[in-house]
Amino acid sequence: MAVSRCLLAALVGGVLAVQPLQAQGATGSISGRVVDSTSQQPIGSVQIQLEGTQRGTATRQDGGFVLTEVAAGVHRLKISRIGYRPETREVTVSAGAAANVQVSLAAVAANLSAVVVTGYGTQRREAITGAVAAIDATEANVGVVTNATGLLQGRVAGVNLTLNSGEPGAGAQIRIRGGTSISASNDPLYVIDGVPIQNDQTEATGLGIGGGAALARNPLTLLNPSDIASISVLKDASATAIYGSRAANGVVLIETRKGRSGTSTMEYEVYGASANAASKLEFLSGAEYRNYVQQQVTAGALPASRLTDLGTANTNWEDELMRTGYTQNHNLSFSGGAQNTTYRASMNYMNQQGILISNGFKRYQGRLNANHEALAGGKLRLGINLTTSRLDNDYLPYENTGGFEGGVLANMAIFNPTFPVYVTDATTKAVSFYETGAGAQSTRNPVALANQVLDRAQTTRYLGSVTASYNLWRSLTAQLNVGADRSTSNRQTYLPRNNPVGASFGGRARQVERNLSNVNLQSLLTFAPTLPSFIPGSEFEMIGGYEYAQFENGEFGAEGQNFTTDLFTFNNLGGGGTLVPPFSWNEESRLVSFFTRANWGLNNKYFLTGVLRRDGSSRFGAGNKWATFPAVSASWRLSEEGFMKGKFFSDFRVRAGYGLQGNQAVAPYSSLILLEPSNGARYPFGSTVVTGVVPTRNANPLLKWEQTAQTSAAIDYAFANNRFSGTVEYYQKNTEDLLLTVSVPQPALVSTRLENVGKLKNTGFEASFDGNVLNKGQFSLSSGLVLAVERNEVQDLGGRSFITTASVSGQGQSGQNAQRIIPGRPLGTFFGPEFIGVNAAGKQEFNKYTVTRDATGRETSRVLAGKTTAPGGDDYTVIGNANPDFSLGFRSNANFGKFDASWLWRAEMGRDVFNNTSLVYANKANVLTSRNVLKSALGEPDALTEPAIYSSRYIEDGSFVRLQNITVGYTFNLPTSVMRGGSARAFFSGDNLLVSTNYSGYDPEVYVDAGLASRGIDYLTYPRARTFTGGIRLTF
Repeated sequence: MAVSRCLLAALVGGVLAVQPLQAQGATGSISGRVVDSTSQQPIGSVQIQLEGTQRGTATRQDGGFVLTEVAAGVHRLKISRIGYRPETREVTVSAGAAANVQVSLAAVAANLSAVVVTGYGTQRREAITGAVAAIDATEANVGVVTNATGLLQGRVAGVNLTLNSGEPGAGAQIRIRGGTSISASNDPLYVIDGVPIQNDQTEATGLGIGGGAALARNPLTLLNPSDIASISVLKDASATAIYGSRAANGVVLIETRKGRSGTSTMEYEVYGASANAASKLEFLSGAEYRNYVQQQVTAGALPASRLTDLGTANTNWEDELMRTGYTQNHNLSFSGGAQNTTYRASMNYMNQQGILISNGFKRYQGRLNANHEALAGGKLRLGINLTTSRLDNDYLPYENTGGFEGGVLANMAIFNPTFPVYVTDATTKAVSFYETGAGAQSTRNPVALANQVLDRAQTTRYLGSVTASYNLWRSLTAQLNVGADRSTSNRQTYLPRNNPVGASFGGRARQVERNLSNVNLQSLLTFAPTLPSFIPGSEFEMIGGYEYAQFENGEFGAEGQNFTTDLFTFNNLGGGGTLVPPFSWNEESRLVSFFTRANWGLNNKYFLTGVLRRDGSSRFGAGNKWATFPAVSASWRLSEEGFMKGKFFSDFRVRAGYGLQGNQAVAPYSSLILLEPSNGARYPFGSTVVTGVVPTRNANPLLKWEQTAQTSAAIDYAFANNRFSGTVEYYQKNTEDLLLTVSVPQPALVSTRLENVGKLKNTGFEASFDGNVLNKGQFSLSSGLVLAVERNEVQDLGGRSFITTASVSGQGQSGQNAQRIIPGRPLGTFFGPEFIGVNAAGKQEFNKYTVTRDATGRETSRVLAGKTTAPGGDDYTVIGNANPDFSLGFRSNANFGKFDASWLWRAEMGRDVFNNTSLVYANKANVLTSRNVLKSALGEPDALTEPAIYSSRYIEDGSFVRLQNITVGYTFNLPTSVMRGGSARAFFSGDNLLVSTNYSGYDPEVYVDAGLASRGIDYLTYPRARTFTGGIRLTF
């Protein structure tokens, strides 16, 4: 930590040392007043910036401003404020005189950006014919955002973001218009400054308590949110088709901040945060547990010996594991440049503690971009972008895939509350963690697990690109982009000898290294001619390009067991008495693409866009490696027509589009036979035994892309001189050739193979509304609302009547599934018996049905036939739907003088959640084996011996309304004696402040798997935090 402070101090000092001295000589001043162009009322808190310098100020309540000691000469003033169209004015300053400027700003809706980033270029907002949502990161990042995905939350209709846990650095699933695949990835394509990045897990696999890896991390943690300038979300086929086979689930384009010509500018931001669990689960206390056991002994349900097994402690294991997690974050950037060269460099350090003990996340990040124009008129443009990051993860061993030997959270729930955290040896006085012993069926002290099990990873990632463009002549530009994305992750895990999970191995250590790389080459030609005079009002642009991408992913790991001491942890694998054979794997794939897009407009009224992309992927069968993805879209600005111009709507247009998208997100070599070494295939050759290989996957030379055809229609509108604007849109997506693992006729090498057999349909409605609600004097208020309704339906499963998915966790649940994929039903359909109550004997009762079927096995009728305590297959039916009826996001930004405030609400209504946590831990039968239970279990009439049975009893309403963020800030000018003036903004922010829900678990917003096969299942994941943050941002 001391080294970090010294490094930061040295960097700041170095930047300060090179700041140029302010020029001495004749000076004057600039004064003026800013008013609203409609009401002519003065506007306060307008930012006045002297371009090319760090000089700036803000208008007073009366709209007036003054800049003193301005060097004589010609200057340009940039005048801007949220909710108004920015203006630039040229001012001539004479020595000893005051120049006066009067400015009128026109109010606009916050989302009417003049230029929007689209695929392989930019377009004017009014010329876009597809579904593209643009986010100004400067406005969205007014609070505390720790990763880039947080800027999307609640701000874009049809974009749903779900964290896979509350752990620091945890991954997030983004779904754009619901996703399109059952088994392949549904993540969007991320493109950073033109470079598509890999969305594969970058962290090496761990040695989880249950043998699995921790949940994947967020692929965008390599970016510092303060470096982001804008985000564009491409949603429909006409917008995404230019990215072809990687665009079926949408595209997220991220543009980073660039430098500007002029003297250098430095920004420094620091904030600190404290976080605690937003909610808790209520388990029996030690006293309550002892009382309950006593009651059961008295009733004869438990033997009297169980009383002697109880401890005397009163331990709340949830409280023992939870803590206040502190975060510190430092951002330092400096930018500037000369007439032909600009640059921006930034550094970031973040240290985030988890709200559970013994875990956290650190990020060290640096970024540099530079641009240079050469030759006459800047015909040659060169650019470089480089980002490097190091992420240090301290994982908590909380995986619960190991049943009784679950991780920290599972043992928090079941470890006996009458047992202490620590014990003291009566002879030596040594203090150690209390344990009940080793063994497959033993519970573990969760505090000991968190402190003794080591699981760490260091991930270094490099993302860079070099760009060169040359104007061949006035209308034709050639561009070459070369990008690379490479990461290396090293993960070290140690299960110690002094903890029951490692004792049976004599200590267990593993080290794993994972390497990912993606090299991308793009060559583009852009043709934008000036059309002849006989086609008045026409504009035309055409882009053609070639793209080559190469992907490589590999891992190597080694493991040692049976150590003589825990002192070396994972640092000396060779010190183990047992060396487990190492493992390794590597996979490669290629993607080659040719594409073109043409945009045509007439009289700023009629716009037409056509896209064609041809992709070739090495991942598919020999006869299906190539596919073509076309799209077409058009828009008509009725507000420019004579019959509508000057009427109520200042902007009104209709647009529609159709296109094909692909999904190539399957593992490389999926079309080929897979052979693996096996100890079951050992053959003697003389005196030598050789391990052979066996087939584990059938070949499928016909394997091809999943293909989605999407149609959309929309209305974009604005009124009151563009102060208010909105969009309503309907879409339909039909996905065919779904990739599913199906049974194959025998004889065959393996009983199943991957085939293209299914169909899925998505339909939806989206609406957004943005408004500059109020601008009066010093006060302004702007707000935005987004609404999304999405429906999906499985239409075909290759002849099968259903597929079971979503395994139920817990004792006695082997072979039980929570959901079925059924033609005619949505993905996320819960399927099980209908719970109706508990009888007098303490047995659960369920609806019993008599079912008839036709010769094919299809159900033809279902009749209620009473009730049962042992539901069978015919008693299972649809009991819930994990999909929300609709989702909402509401945001506002307000300014009063130098104060600003913003808030963000989110809601999802009508969704069901399977509370697997309640099924496992609200079962009184846990007491039979000295395990704890949720307090809610004691309020139920179930008998002590009644097992947990998956049913509608555990399907809960997961609807919620969440106050995601409130931020308050105050901006003020620094004295000119401090770094030649500048400005500062102090802010205070609260995140995840309020959740209104009927759900009984930690949080109703639960993790969705990478595919869509299972969703809406909550099984004791890392709880989410409520965070309070304070900080300051300085600009010099």
